[in-house]
Amino acid sequence: MAQLNIQGTTHQGISHALTVDIDAVLFDKDGTLLNFGELWIGWFDQLVDAINSYLTPEQQLDAPALYSHVGIYPESRLWDPTGPLTIGSLDDIAIILALNLYHSHRLPWNEATQVTQDALADLDQHIDWAAHVTPVKGLLDFLQQASQAGLRLGVVTSDNQRSAQNHIQLLSVDKYFSVVLGHDQVPRGKPYPDMVLDACRQLGVQPERTLIIGDSNGDMMMGKNAGLQAGIGICAAPHLNGAHLTHADSIIRHYGALTLPTAIP
Repeated sequence: MAQLNIQGTTHQGISHALTVDIDAVLFDKDGTLLNFGELWIGWFDQLVDAINSYLTPEQQLDAPALYSHVGIYPESRLWDPTGPLTIGSLDDIAIILALNLYHSHRLPWNEATQVTQDALADLDQHIDWAAHVTPVKGLLDFLQQASQAGLRLGVVTSDNQRSAQNHIQLLSVDKYFSVVLGHDQVPRGKPYPDMVLDACRQLGVQPERTLIIGDSNGDMMMGKNAGLQAGIGICAAPHLNGAHLTHADSIIRHYGALTLPTAIP
């Protein structure tokens, strides 16, 4: 058991302090462990390029023209924290692009889905993940403190498990996590409680003794649906103000807002 102090705000921006006694912390991955924009905006551009390699010139997709379809702001190349790229799975993004191929380019649906899935697989093999995976500010120090305090740690992400494990290894933080679950490991993804409940079972902890940290309101809702003690929203990107985290118990900008002053035996 460890006592965690949180110096955060509400989604209305009001200062808010919270103290919880917990046995475990679950983390979302993108935007929570690693910086979202440095990885996924460029990934989307490369996915469109990979799809185009299968198409004739007349069928080519234009990545910036599709930004609004997945929740990227075209003018700034920033992202909507409530959009598909932020919250959805890789398969969700592939379906959105396949629908565009079907609707705007008249590609038969079976061909559109095959092209997008093949492009996903190609990109996964060739993208330089290490060049784009960077930790959120303060993460490494907090993970070390949490581990020393005896907290059990796990990851619950809308990414698939294999990709998530690869990114965590590239961050050199895999030693801290006893459980890594992707949406492909459970019947229902976020905001359903399946991933959280399975992670708690594997960690050997009770949901009511567990905290979740995530950057989307889907993470917060997943935690509440699973009966977790609290949900902490993190807004590591400067353009996010936390207004989307309506179900968070507290909102922080970085991991320096979390302290573990007391380890309780």
